[in-house]
Amino acid sequence: MLQQINIQLIDRIKNPSEGNRFLNGIMSVLMIILYPIILVIGIITMVFVGTFAFFQNLFTKPETELELETQSSDIEQWNILTNYNGINIYQKYVSEIRFGPAYLNLKSEPKIEFLENKVFGDWFFTYSNGILLQQWNSTEKPNTNLIFIGIDKLEVQILEKNIPSVNWKIVETKDKTLELNCDTGKEVLTYKIEIKNVG
Repeated sequence: MLQQINIQLIDRIKNPSEGNRFLNGIMSVLMIILYPIILVIGIITMVFVGTFAFFQNLFTKPETELELETQSSDIEQWNILTNYNGINIYQKYVSEIRFGPAYLNLKSEPKIEFLENKVFGDWFFTYSNGILLQQWNSTEKPNTNLIFIGIDKLEVQILEKNIPSVNWKIVETKDKTLELNCDTGKEVLTYKIEIKNVG
């Protein structure tokens, strides 16, 4: 049925009705003249609308999109390192040693001022009522401090200074004390850890 209608329509265009040849001739001439004009106007309109939409998207951003970008950049910067007995320690990646570990900035909730404006490794160890951290004194060569943060009073103790290693491992001994084993690449140094007033 549809094919018959299409065929009839095409036949009428090819062979217009012979009722009024003069009117059919004028209509054919007008269609030939107007078709390119309509086509050009349509193309110009599409180009104008496309250009306008491109520049509008280029120079304006919705407020919700800007807010989402700001929130996502904050989330990307600070991630949780550890949560222990009501204290949250957050990390922000700074850089890394060539062929070595990454170093970070830390902050905490509740706030511990000692952590600010210092560099730390991504190593930590929770023990008794506190957290052991690896503070870096240098990013050029291994030189670190062993830090203990007591949870109860948020007090910071520097347990060992200037350890020539960033590769650490904690071992609990038979007498319930802790040992810190530090691999320097040439030897393994062992430190007995004594934490004062824990509990």
